[in-house]
Amino acid sequence: MTKTAIIFFSMATIAFIRVSASDSSGGETNVVRTVSELTRTINDAPSVNVPFDITATVTAPPSSPCWMFAVSDDTGAATLHPSQWKSPINLRCGDIIRAKGFIRPYIPTGFTAAMADSIEIIGNAPPPQPITMDHSLIRTGKYNNRLVKINGLVRDSFRDEIDSNWNYVQIQYGSESIYVCFIGKENDESILKSLIGSEITATGLYTQHRGVRRLIGFTVYADGWDAITVTRPAPENPFAVPDLDKLRSDHLYGVPNLQRYRTVGRVIAIWRKNHILLRDRNNSVVRVDLIDDTPPKYGDLIEVAGIPETDLYRFNLSRAIWRRINDSRSGYRPHPTADVTIKMLTTAPSGERAFQTNYHGMPIRITGIVVSLPSEGDYARIGLKCEGLIIPIDAGSYPDAFKDVEVGCKISASGTCLMDTENWHPNAPFPHIEGFSIIVRTPDDIKILSYPPWWTAGKLVTVIGALLAFLSGIAVWNRMLNRVAERRGRELADEKLAHVTSELKVYERTNLAVELHDSLSQNLTGVSLAIRAANRLADSDADGMRHSLNVAAKALDSCRDELRNCLWDLRNQTLEETDMNEAIRQTLAPHVGDTELFIRFNVSRERLSDNTAHSILRIIRELASNAVRHGGASAIKIAGSIEKDKLLFSVSDNGCGFNPENRPNAAGGHFGLQGIQDRVDGFEGEMYIKSVPGAGAKVTISIKANASKQAD
Repeated sequence: MTKTAIIFFSMATIAFIRVSASDSSGGETNVVRTVSELTRTINDAPSVNVPFDITATVTAPPSSPCWMFAVSDDTGAATLHPSQWKSPINLRCGDIIRAKGFIRPYIPTGFTAAMADSIEIIGNAPPPQPITMDHSLIRTGKYNNRLVKINGLVRDSFRDEIDSNWNYVQIQYGSESIYVCFIGKENDESILKSLIGSEITATGLYTQHRGVRRLIGFTVYADGWDAITVTRPAPENPFAVPDLDKLRSDHLYGVPNLQRYRTVGRVIAIWRKNHILLRDRNNSVVRVDLIDDTPPKYGDLIEVAGIPETDLYRFNLSRAIWRRINDSRSGYRPHPTADVTIKMLTTAPSGERAFQTNYHGMPIRITGIVVSLPSEGDYARIGLKCEGLIIPIDAGSYPDAFKDVEVGCKISASGTCLMDTENWHPNAPFPHIEGFSIIVRTPDDIKILSYPPWWTAGKLVTVIGALLAFLSGIAVWNRMLNRVAERRGRELADEKLAHVTSELKVYERTNLAVELHDSLSQNLTGVSLAIRAANRLADSDADGMRHSLNVAAKALDSCRDELRNCLWDLRNQTLEETDMNEAIRQTLAPHVGDTELFIRFNVSRERLSDNTAHSILRIIRELASNAVRHGGASAIKIAGSIEKDKLLFSVSDNGCGFNPENRPNAAGGHFGLQGIQDRVDGFEGEMYIKSVPGAGAKVTISIKANASKQAD
């Protein structure tokens, strides 16, 4: 919280404490003290949280569920509400109370009201008597918030359709229409209907209504059925009321809000259960809204009595009751059905857009395409598209008329034409005509002319949607399969790699075994033979023994060198070189020291298998080592190429040379050339030695060009 907010909060708290202290002491002048001032503050200055502290007499005690009650003093009358979070106090008429609280919005209705937080009974007085109302003074405000008594004729009575706890009785009181409302019981429906047409006296609080219907004006709030007394019962014959023809002749320019009227006519349309059209004996069409949901049948001759209203074209009756009559003299003959178009219904002879109300109540026939079927709660209506407009076709009385109808059907619909409009009231603008609808009279009024084609736009959309869903499913399935395949592929690749790695290890072990067998094993065999020979000659030939031991020593030196070379081959990365020249240079580097190397090996590494390249490098290393170690060479030349179908490579040096005929051999403890010859024989190749003592040496090796693949 900021510093400014803290200061503001502190100042507001201090001000509230001061106001509270001044209110409790009674010294402030803005506290409402009288009932008239309380009423004036509520009506004229609806600001909230205005405090009041009044002393008054209870004229109408609180009653559940509103808890509203009336009080009065010498200055006037008002209504109070106990605070919602407290239980209502038990008050009686005549109790003198002191009430404290604030003027603020009353949550259930939203109106500003006097909410009493504290109610104290300080005395008693005789119960006040209700004031008999004079209808000419109702609008003067004389009776506002007073306990009154009213007497009048019951025009209508009904239960509220929003909150069924509330009952309403409409009383015609002189030229005024007053509602008496009260909380009723579940079985009040029949009693309410029996009050229509009777005269009653009702006692209650006359005030602005605070119930469900908030804006119906001033109302007498009664305390249940006990506050209503029937002074003259309704006539035994509820149809003993003036004829509607008399109203037509006496009141051409409006409907007097006085009493019920009756008429007799033939039923020409029924919709929504309790709405009917009559054609009376004067050939006039009367719309009748019934109280009951049990309507007559099409063609019945009935008598109705109800409250007159008008749509500015004709008189109608609402809240009506009916009875069937038998009169063979009625002479009713239905009008012939006319084939019409939308243009005929909605266009004036001059060509202007205008509803032709003369079709109201007339039997018509229209052709169109069904665009909608009945759904739950729509009173069995279909939509018929004609000339770009949709006409409702109502078969609420005969739902089976639509049993074979489908969307897209072309049908001929006959029935009574109904002009959809509301009744007019003096304080309302002219009623708006919404359009026309056709009320089906019998199941035969609906004729199916053709059914929709099997392949419709809707089915096409359905098929396309199904295909898209199927393709989407396939795409999802393929994606899932791809993921499974990728995962399985990685697993197989890992398995294959592990298998290849294992094979390479076996291959390397095999090569190592071959190397050891071809070199170490052979040399060790020579060592063994030389030692045995030395052992035999130990007693008889000392010189021969020394020669044999010398051969064994040289053989062991060769074994040591071979073993060192094998270990170096296992550790080096020469075979990974893509250039054979560089691979040869790296192979010879540890063995030739400062000897100058000239390398021109014109054979691509890609054409040589690992085994062939390894063997070539071993041969070149052995020859170069011999040239340095035994020949004392200071320069070595290495060349290689492929000529026709042969792979040729050579190693030449400038050393001391030797006689090829007397070249060192295994018998003398020298196994290098013999090992080279064994390797060349493995490739089905040939080795040529050219050397002269004192003039260096050159060793040329020839193998088949494809021997590298065969040797593998």
